Amino acid sequence: MNSPAKKIAVAACAVFLAFPAWSGDVGALQTLKNAAAAYGISDEAASSAPKPVFAGFPESSPKAAPPLPARFTIRERFFSLTDAFDLKSGDQKLGTLTEKFFSLTKSFRYDDSSGRCAAKARARFFSWGTRIDVADCQGQKIGSIKENVFKSLLKVYTVYSILDAQDREIAKSRKMEWLSTDVVLRSENGGLIAELHRPWLNLLADKWTVSVQDPRAIDSRLFVMIAAYKTSVDNDRRRARGHQSSPQ
Repeated sequence: MNSPAKKIAVAACAVFLAFPAWSGDVGALQTLKNAAAAYGISDEAASSAPKPVFAGFPESSPKAAPPLPARFTIRERFFSLTDAFDLKSGDQKLGTLTEKFFSLTKSFRYDDSSGRCAAKARARFFSWGTRIDVADCQGQKIGSIKENVFKSLLKVYTVYSILDAQDREIAKSRKMEWLSTDVVLRSENGGLIAELHRPWLNLLADKWTVSVQDPRAIDSRLFVMIAAYKTSVDNDRRRARGHQSSPQ
């Protein structure tokens, strides 16, 4: 057997064995192994062959989050076809959050300061309460945000749970809406991770101030999405109330 043909056969085995969903087909796997054996290729040689890289398939771990300072703002754009936000530190632009125009559920894209995609987030279609999945732009999951709203006579509380890529809770918050909106994220041992503050009075558009105390505790792409989703959902509610009160 000539060398190029053998390399092709080894590559074919590596492609199959690289993806568990395919390898789970026992019959197909055995057929491939038999074909490889006919060419004198062992299981070890096939599985140890360099794995090919395909555009669009998730990598083994998500790409790193764009660096953010200890304090920055998330400003809603007043003129925009969809809800959109600018991340800034003073006059320095850190990135943008933009809602996807056509989507079955509310979806956002996060671009860094150079315009490169840093993350995508999408609310689940079926879930108990709001759940937002966040992934890097290769589709590798970063984590999730779970939101549950509790109402009393005087206050509205929202508990945000931050989950990692394995659905383990790594941070939790209590948000109180009484005039201003404050989201305080804490780790499981009570350590302060980050605070998001939105004042009661915003002229024309929302402005969130974010203070980060422990940047290594959770991926920053998770908590910046909280501000975008909260403002966007509030905008939807205001528009719905406006339609209901308008004369028919």
